[in-house]
Amino acid sequence: MEYKNNEIFLQDYGRYLAGYLGEKRVDYTLATFREENIFIIKDLRLNNFNQYFQIDTLLITPYNLVILEIKNYRGELSYDSLQKQFIQISDGKKTVYKDPIQQANTQRRNLAFWLQSFSMNLPIDTLVISSNPATAINNIQEDPQIYNQFIHSESVHFHLERIFKGYTERRINHSTQNKLYKLLLSHHQPYTPDLLDHYKISPDLLINGITCPKCTNSFMKRKEQKWRCPTCKTTSTTAHKQVILDYFLLFKPTITNKECRNLLDISSPRTAYLLLKNMKLESSGKNRYKKYHAPPIGTYPQDKSIPLPSNQIFL
Repeated sequence: MEYKNNEIFLQDYGRYLAGYLGEKRVDYTLATFREENIFIIKDLRLNNFNQYFQIDTLLITPYNLVILEIKNYRGELSYDSLQKQFIQISDGKKTVYKDPIQQANTQRRNLAFWLQSFSMNLPIDTLVISSNPATAINNIQEDPQIYNQFIHSESVHFHLERIFKGYTERRINHSTQNKLYKLLLSHHQPYTPDLLDHYKISPDLLINGITCPKCTNSFMKRKEQKWRCPTCKTTSTTAHKQVILDYFLLFKPTITNKECRNLLDISSPRTAYLLLKNMKLESSGKNRYKKYHAPPIGTYPQDKSIPLPSNQIFL
């Protein structure tokens, strides 16, 4: 089986990449919002009695909490408020998705229940945002409530101001906002799936070494404190970093000197030591038992994407 160009992998990757880029579009819009007293948490994942729920973006404001459910679809979208259906027509194909408004409402109930366990009761509003500016949104029944719940990213400012105007007074001060922000982050549990298990891939099929970013079938060699491609002569001083971070995501949250040497296809324990040390990874143990620990998932570089057969980032 050809894994590198596997259609399932590319489709799944394209879907996740589209979601990430859509959230970045909304992030940019939020960054220009005039209201300064807002704390923002991205991809918040919390536990309610062993049941996890995840929120794309959560705003902690002086008036309320706002859940943003972000969708990144292309083509023509239709919302049927009677059937509670979300329909996409793109390239002549009709696809029915889960109702995003109901998804956001479910997240609101989950969050309200979670807050109750800390004796907190705050109003929670929701917005479903289409991050693709070229998408047409049809409100089939012309339900006025839907116009205020399913919006384009360009109108986020208007709808946030509309929501805030519905509150006659501030519910929490800046200090309480900060405490809630820290509380939520302290209970955030990032999701790191076991991709090898999910796709039923044996670890033995993965190739060690550092692939040249230009010659995808060539492997770089370590020489004079740089990685060099013997084919196109491309050099890099940091090519190993992404490979080590990928190892943490694919295998386990720690790596030893020996495992690093096998991974990068190098023989020198000192070289492996210096490469790991320069990544400023936390470590535990000594000598042969020393382990280097993965950094927080939020610090991983996410803007370096692999090329897709199509330039279309919207689903």
